[in-house]
Amino acid sequence: MSNPQHDAVNPLPAFQAYQRQFTQHIRDPKNQPRPANVPAKRMAIYTEIVYNNIEGTLASCFPVTKKILSVRRWQQLVRGFMAHHQASTPFFREIPEQFLMHLESVSLKDCKFPAFLPSLMHYEWVELALSVQAGPTNTDNIDVKSDKLLEKPLVIAPTLYLLQYDYPVHLISPDYQPKQKPARPTYLLVFRNVEHQIKFMELNPMTFQLVALLQEESLTGQVALEKLAKSHPQISTEAIMQFGAATLAELKANEVILGVNKALI
Repeated sequence: MSNPQHDAVNPLPAFQAYQRQFTQHIRDPKNQPRPANVPAKRMAIYTEIVYNNIEGTLASCFPVTKKILSVRRWQQLVRGFMAHHQASTPFFREIPEQFLMHLESVSLKDCKFPAFLPSLMHYEWVELALSVQAGPTNTDNIDVKSDKLLEKPLVIAPTLYLLQYDYPVHLISPDYQPKQKPARPTYLLVFRNVEHQIKFMELNPMTFQLVALLQEESLTGQVALEKLAKSHPQISTEAIMQFGAATLAELKANEVILGVNKALI
């Protein structure tokens, strides 16, 4: 937004002042005046095109959010973003992330948005983030057929998010919207498999910790489970090892674990 005091001391050249007024009206047509000598009908075309492009991009990334909000509140959110957010990137594909940043400045209670909205929108954004995230393509050092997950260093999907939310965001829909925080948090794993498909899994807390260990460093399944057992002394090591062996096999079957690292064997 412009600084009136600065403009009074150092007025902009006429063409820059015109550009600013033009773009400010596009961003906030209700509160920013239309530039002089620009017909209202022509100005409305520019305003509509810009709004539709941005709204369409956001609707594609946040389809559930748009469905659960009324038309008025969705438009209020988009219009507020256009009018007030100062984007820090020129890339169009990063608009949804900028939208999340704008949400941090919005008073959910005052605007009567649900408390779970930031968590839901972050969850929806993760799919886009994973789809464009670069990942290593060399699989020469991965033995994808090995079933010796306890004995050999494991390799997990490189494009992966471990997510913890106060709400079951993966269940939210027009038919289900929690009114308050559940007693337990929700643990989710979102990753891109070797076919570049985005996959989602709900995890229990123990599996969440196990995947976090494997994400931090290359470990054999045995070592990872021993570390897990040390952090849960109230549970017998034997029980954790039994649980862990089955869990590692399941993660391998679901392509979270790609295989074992031949280079470290």
